[in-house]
Amino acid sequence: MHNSLIPNLMVDNVCDTALFYQNILGFQLVVAVADFESEMSEGNIIASLGQGQNLDWANLKLDPEDPASAEFMFQSRRSLEADVPALKGVAISASQTLYLRTADADAQYNSLKDRVEVVQEPITRFYGMREWAMKDNNGYILFFGQELAND
Repeated sequence: MHNSLIPNLMVDNVCDTALFYQNILGFQLVVAVADFESEMSEGNIIASLGQGQNLDWANLKLDPEDPASAEFMFQSRRSLEADVPALKGVAISASQTLYLRTADADAQYNSLKDRVEVVQEPITRFYGMREWAMKDNNGYILFFGQELAND
């Protein structure tokens, strides 16, 4: 029935957000759209990111070849409010966390801690996960969790 969940997050600047996820977290651009109203017109479908691009939407995936890989969509406030009027005027960020599994939480933390805002340093939880958390450039909190081997 359901086999994946792909968050579509409202952001003020799609390009800056996509570049953050690409350059800091290692995600890869799948596709972006400059203007939702222009649909499939020439130049509207974007295959690579550049600083300062004006984008309405972008889809990024950690490993585009892996169907189970972590994936996000980012949509401009203007575009998402037009698509979903109930979101008009809501604050960007959320009262939730987004949880991503990782193979080595400590190594990931050590490689990113000086480049991101850490909100939770690595900790081993009673339920067998090693976790840490950070904020992205929009204030969304990303948790990263590594399943620990049962001894």
